[in-house]
Amino acid sequence: MKSFGKSICFSEGCRMTAQYARFGDLFILLSGLLLFSLLAILSLANRYGHAPVERLIRFILIVALAGEGFLMGYLAFRIHTVCIFCVIVFGLLMTLSILRLLAGEKEVIAGFAALLAIFSLQYLILPAGVTVNLPVNNRLILFYSKDCNHCEEIIKEIEEKKIAVTLLPANEVAGFLRNMGIEHVPTLLVNDPYHKVFLTGRDAIHRYLLACLKEKNPPAGETTLTPDIDDQSGLLNPPNGLAPDEGMCKQGESCK
Repeated sequence: MKSFGKSICFSEGCRMTAQYARFGDLFILLSGLLLFSLLAILSLANRYGHAPVERLIRFILIVALAGEGFLMGYLAFRIHTVCIFCVIVFGLLMTLSILRLLAGEKEVIAGFAALLAIFSLQYLILPAGVTVNLPVNNRLILFYSKDCNHCEEIIKEIEEKKIAVTLLPANEVAGFLRNMGIEHVPTLLVNDPYHKVFLTGRDAIHRYLLACLKEKNPPAGETTLTPDIDDQSGLLNPPNGLAPDEGMCKQGESCK
């Protein structure tokens, strides 16, 4: 399904989890496949009475439960969303562990204790309201995605016209943007001290950048390109005939 650009999980939580994964969601899927394959092989070997294999199965389950404590805590207290696929895997590991516990393998209790401890630490260290410190040295902040061709066009325009704009990957502040009701990139934040406005979409941002250049043209590196949006006729409203979603990509999706 990955090779055809599809996914077995279409929830927002799955997309956000994939964005935060250092090596991508495919690495997570392969790791899970390796884990369950290893457990299946060891369980099959255990039928022939290999005691060391039994201890290895218990060790893997304990480590897996500890890892699930981190992942479930991250979903609950950091990105505040549910990854359906992750929850299903969590349920499978919990079921396997409970079955072994009922079979008299009390060592598995250590896995449940590790899960609870790590989950609790996530709550203590990562508060429910995650604070995002936006850069204050620049009034213009562009939230972008590497898989968005419209973002690439805006970034190229910024570089060519030497406009002082701070570039910030959207996946690093996904929770903040979601709380602000922003689901698409590119999004430009006009970060005035008493006037903050979000502009989403290639065309809206392009019109604003043109207004910036008409208002002032300071040397490269200065950060005073902030005309009053309220005074710019037609700046916030797209021209007639332009689709509302023209020139933007939904976060977590590729639109090359």
